[in-house]
Amino acid sequence: MIDQIHHYCSPSVFLSLIKNKELWLTSLSQSNDQLEGTWMLRHWLDKFDSRDTKKRLKRKGAMLVVEGVLRHNVALGTCFSEERDLLSQWRGYAQDGAGFSVTFDTEKLQRAAESYKNVSPLTLSKVYYGSRDIVETNDIVKKLYDAFSSDAEQYDEGQDGIGRMSLNLTPEKHQLQKEAARSLFTVKNGAFKEEKEWRLFFYDSISEIRNVEFRESRNILSPFVRLKLSAATIRGVTLGPTNPTSRQMVEAALETYQISAWVRSSNASYRNI
Repeated sequence: MIDQIHHYCSPSVFLSLIKNKELWLTSLSQSNDQLEGTWMLRHWLDKFDSRDTKKRLKRKGAMLVVEGVLRHNVALGTCFSEERDLLSQWRGYAQDGAGFSVTFDTEKLQRAAESYKNVSPLTLSKVYYGSRDIVETNDIVKKLYDAFSSDAEQYDEGQDGIGRMSLNLTPEKHQLQKEAARSLFTVKNGAFKEEKEWRLFFYDSISEIRNVEFRESRNILSPFVRLKLSAATIRGVTLGPTNPTSRQMVEAALETYQISAWVRSSNASYRNI
């Protein structure tokens, strides 16, 4: 486990974070990345040979079963990077470089997560990147097969082309499938490997999540929960490459909200396009 990780955010999110000392765990599937959670699913489904009728039907069954689990659960979390000052992160997650990178103490962050009691645990997970992390990706493929293959085999189509399947979902299988579906959110396309991402999230049904709230996000209702932090969880703050705020002003804000942390400026070479 690494010693510290970094969260990129806009100025308004940064101010809320240091003022209220809390992180919002929001819906990962409703994030800016429209392919969130789907890369690993597609990678697994592509293992079924569509040229073989039996395997083609099993692929359809697998997709239907997994989609059913995804519909009934939600991944709520927030994202971090091992990199404190990364250009792509500034552009994508910190208001085009005008935001902040907040450095967190990993051990203290984990303690805060453990204090949030929920049916499904809130855990900090390393994100893997496609074929670069082939061992971890293959482990998740096996987990998906173990959880969904037997149900996928129940899928069949009549001469009318309508699909049918009979499922026997025991409590044990329900838990196994939920854990497998959660793993979909721990793998991304290898093109994003420079992010070196970590995720703090849990995966559960809305009805089982404690203290869930809702907000409006891009014209849709989106769930979130607040994770309370101690001031000591925040180690430092880096100003984005286009952030006009002075370091002295950030230091004053941290002192006002009783946070003892260093303040630095980005060294990233940045040009607005």
